[in-house]
Amino acid sequence: MFDNIKRIFRKRKIGKFVSDIPTGLLPLNEIKSINVVLDVEEPGFDALREQILDWGRKAGVKLNIYFLDLRKLDKTELLITSIQTTIIKKDLDWLGTPDLSKVIGLIGEKSDLFISLIENGNFPIEFISKCAKARFKIGRCGFPGHAYDMVISGSQTADLRSDSSKIFNAIIEFLNKIG
Repeated sequence: MFDNIKRIFRKRKIGKFVSDIPTGLLPLNEIKSINVVLDVEEPGFDALREQILDWGRKAGVKLNIYFLDLRKLDKTELLITSIQTTIIKKDLDWLGTPDLSKVIGLIGEKSDLFISLIENGNFPIEFISKCAKARFKIGRCGFPGHAYDMVISGSQTADLRSDSSKIFNAIIEFLNKIG
């Protein structure tokens, strides 16, 4: 019963903030600004962040990286990313919606490309993906309502299944082919 109520309110929340920007494939030469969402719990997270930043510098694009860190941290543990761009468990309301001040760069400002390297389909990433104001959206997990223009999910047996670095390389390879 509670889950049904939650689902109704989540749908309304997304409806209130959903992006009205028309989306579709964009060649790399038309992409000037990129927003990326990473999972801090991803194996090799630090190397992936550096790989993305390095690629952004080489491509000459404006790159913003946001982090999702839903781990339960002890009082002695410190956050490994910037608090301004990291969504933590405390930033979620009872529906699972991220604090809007943390995601205003995603849902309030237009960008050319949005990449979600989050492998799960939890509500916080569904909200961000559907409400991101981007002209081209790429993700790893599809949602009802088609939040992404392209989904790269890998397969059960392939190396892409849990390696975000390989997924990111596949995305870049694809962008280079259409650009």
